[in-house]
Amino acid sequence: MIAFEVHDHSQADAAMGHQRESHADGWDPELVPDAGGRTRRPEPDCPVELALAAVSGRWTTLVLRELMGGPLSFGALSARLPEISPKILTERLRTLEGRGLSVRERLPGFPVRTRYGLTAAGTALRPLLVELYRTGLELAQADPHTPEARPAPGPASGSVRGPVT
Repeated sequence: MIAFEVHDHSQADAAMGHQRESHADGWDPELVPDAGGRTRRPEPDCPVELALAAVSGRWTTLVLRELMGGPLSFGALSARLPEISPKILTERLRTLEGRGLSVRERLPGFPVRTRYGLTAAGTALRPLLVELYRTGLELAQADPHTPEARPAPGPASGSVRGPVT
């Protein structure tokens, strides 16, 4: 019979070498700074779930990106995103409005014109969109199946317009 020595402490040290120290209850203080994220399953009021829901849906990040520069009419949004159908653009705008991230403003005059803009909560998504883009670049560069290495992100230009996809 062969006996194996167990080195729990050395194995644990090797596995934990890249991780941050956690609280005694197992929560990483950077990932879970308060009780809002201390869940064992996805909860609708978890801050991470709320942030992900805010940007979920095909085209949503692009609509948000365009509105980050200021209010735009439906026609201007369509022109900036020519591949999106009017139906989908309408759905995304209604969803963003329903989430409290954008507002629709009817302008006086004839014909009636409508302008869409971001609320303070919508504008607060900017750092998330920027970080999602940066993380996406890192993932693409680390993927061995990526056809060619993409250039590393340059200095911040102060605009989200180009990078967010």
